[in-house]
Amino acid sequence: MESKDYLRSKILIVDDEPGNVILLEQMMIQEGYNCLYSTSDSTQCIDMFAEVQPDLVLLDLNMPRMDGFEVMAKLKEIDPKSMVPILVLTALTDEKTKLHALRSGAKDFLNKPFELTEASLRIKNLLEMRLLHQKVQMHNQILEEQVQIRTAELERSTEELTNFAYIASHDLQEPLRKIITFGDRLVEKFDSALNDTGKDYIVRMQKSALRMKGLIDDLLHFSRVTMRSAPFQEINLNEVISEVLSDLEVQIERTKGRVEVDTLPSIEGGKFQMRQLFQNLISNGLKYHSDEVAPVIKIKYAGFENDFEEIYIEDNGKGFDEKHLDRIFRPFERLHGHNEYGGTGMGLAICHKIVVHHRGEITAKSQPNQGATFIVRLPSRQRKE
Repeated sequence: MESKDYLRSKILIVDDEPGNVILLEQMMIQEGYNCLYSTSDSTQCIDMFAEVQPDLVLLDLNMPRMDGFEVMAKLKEIDPKSMVPILVLTALTDEKTKLHALRSGAKDFLNKPFELTEASLRIKNLLEMRLLHQKVQMHNQILEEQVQIRTAELERSTEELTNFAYIASHDLQEPLRKIITFGDRLVEKFDSALNDTGKDYIVRMQKSALRMKGLIDDLLHFSRVTMRSAPFQEINLNEVISEVLSDLEVQIERTKGRVEVDTLPSIEGGKFQMRQLFQNLISNGLKYHSDEVAPVIKIKYAGFENDFEEIYIEDNGKGFDEKHLDRIFRPFERLHGHNEYGGTGMGLAICHKIVVHHRGEITAKSQPNQGATFIVRLPSRQRKE
């Protein structure tokens, strides 16, 4: 801070005694202040405050027509968030008066009759605090603007990347269909002409093409979470789970699994995305089950806290080491090889994107061979933009 910056501050003096006003003005002019405004009529100071927008107010408490307490109340009505310091001038020195003044908005006191040296120091201190506060405000505003710019750039880049992923995935589908189709025709028409090596090549090609199709389909699902989401509405999660279990009926029967469901709340969200979220999580529990024990998935309602509904999806499957927790929600991340379990490594990434799109949170707890618990926190109501 420049040592003389405070001398350029605007000061408003309000005192019904002209002698006090003259004394203060002379002292401050001698010290180098050059933006001084004054009035002996307390009723005029409200308009002057709005017009001048001072950096400091020197305010007498005991004035006719409108005393200092009423002036401070009026100023607070005009601008409740005003940070302009008020230095109270008063002959009253009792604690009750001082406490009342502080509660009314005063920042400091100057007892009448005042010493010029003390008055000078108190004025200087308050103005330096005011300048410091203004610089902090300006710095915060610049930071906030930079954050808004960077956030907008990040959102734009994310949208462009999402659009690119959608377009690229969509455009890859047609040539991939041809690879699969012509592979099928080779097997149908030329199977007898191929030796074992040729047949093996075609089988490998078909498997790779189908795996690629699965990756592209999942990438399209991932891109569509924010691109083509329907408007949020009231959703009964019990109905969502019922539909999901109906869709997974064959997988549940094949694994001899069981799904237990608590009574769940209603939330505001996208119904298709909620189906996708719970279908992926339940399907995960059915897929990664132990060879010795049939899968059991429990969907528990943990309660409502701080505007969020908390739901646990527990399974008794193979689990995972929590050191991999940051990996499991990334696109195309797999903790198991293709030979052990099918899939593309996109299921949990889609879950994470859906939950974040709903302004929620998802995490998990697990230990190897002791099952996993996925913890989903979703807002009951979406805040309005």
